[in-house]
Amino acid sequence: MFDKRSLPIAVPLFSYFFFYCAAIGILMPYMSIYYSSIGLNGSQIGRLMSTFTLASIMVPHFWGWLTTKFGLPKKVMQICMLGTILSFFPFNFTDQFDTLFILTCVMAMFYSALMPLADGLAVMSIQNTRIPYTRIRVGGSIGYIVSVSLIGFAIKAFGVGVVVPSICVCLVLAFITSLFIKEKPYKASSAHTEGNFKELLFRKEVALFFGLAFLSYMAHAPFNIFFAVHLSDVGYSGAQIGLLLGFGVAIEVLLFLYCGHFVQRYYAIHLLLLCFVCGVIRWALLAWFASSVWVVLFTQLMHCITFALFHMVSIDQVRRLFPDRFGSQGQSTYSAFAVGLGSGVGMIFAGYSWDLIGGNWTFTVSSFMSVAAIVLLIRSQKE
Repeated sequence: MFDKRSLPIAVPLFSYFFFYCAAIGILMPYMSIYYSSIGLNGSQIGRLMSTFTLASIMVPHFWGWLTTKFGLPKKVMQICMLGTILSFFPFNFTDQFDTLFILTCVMAMFYSALMPLADGLAVMSIQNTRIPYTRIRVGGSIGYIVSVSLIGFAIKAFGVGVVVPSICVCLVLAFITSLFIKEKPYKASSAHTEGNFKELLFRKEVALFFGLAFLSYMAHAPFNIFFAVHLSDVGYSGAQIGLLLGFGVAIEVLLFLYCGHFVQRYYAIHLLLLCFVCGVIRWALLAWFASSVWVVLFTQLMHCITFALFHMVSIDQVRRLFPDRFGSQGQSTYSAFAVGLGSGVGMIFAGYSWDLIGGNWTFTVSSFMSVAAIVLLIRSQKE
């Protein structure tokens, strides 16, 4: 997958994404089951899970600014990873909502910046090499598959108590692998470059892109926190849920490995439209036909489009809209609108709607979010 000359750069980045996304593969689908097992209700789960992402509205921008200011992306990322580990470890010793909420707020100050910092570091590290970003990022997809599949069997064998310790192990391994990443420091920024970033930020095409990202992540929010609960409610076992989650990401891996050229070959507007059309279908089917394993398999097949393809297009758009040294800030700002505001608002809404109108209608609203994105996209082309 990598030639010999690129191994020193590619392998540490690949390994970091593997272990970090392995932690996400446990945190996002299974933490809600763990919270449910200790007696928390839907709105409490929604508030806890949304805190991770709501912090992304402002926090990544600070860390991105710090990276641009001092020119040490690897060091900043390691500080955030270490802070995440130290704040998450106490989750092993409490089941009280108030304590969990405080710990989650502290953790979110570090955790919410990890993905944009890692993406920015990866894009910068592979400049002037023949390493495609998608080959690096696929390490995360493989890590997600491994963890999301194995933890389903682990829960069946040992109970949901394995969730929190397993996340801790993955985070520690991610920190260790980050020590081997080849950092490329750059010169510290000036006030003039900050002004240039603001000029980039307020362009019309940037606002449109961030708006679409907001709707995409909002539509995915119920899936991220309640997919496992939704399938469990209709009779799927933990092992079956893990395999279904792993299947969706396995298809994502194939897309990252062999279809990275799509973003250069086709217009971004057409690829984004495809993502949202598939989103309409995916969430509607998951809402009302989840009892059929074949339907769920089909909806998971579309994960490679609604999430992976959208992510590939997004990374390419951020690189185009925020060139050179503004990459970290651009990626962090994108994360604020998409992962932070989009997922955060979506998770809070999903938590309350789950209690009020049930899982079927909660996922139906996700389908409506995709419809809204299609309307916005089409209207933008007519103006």
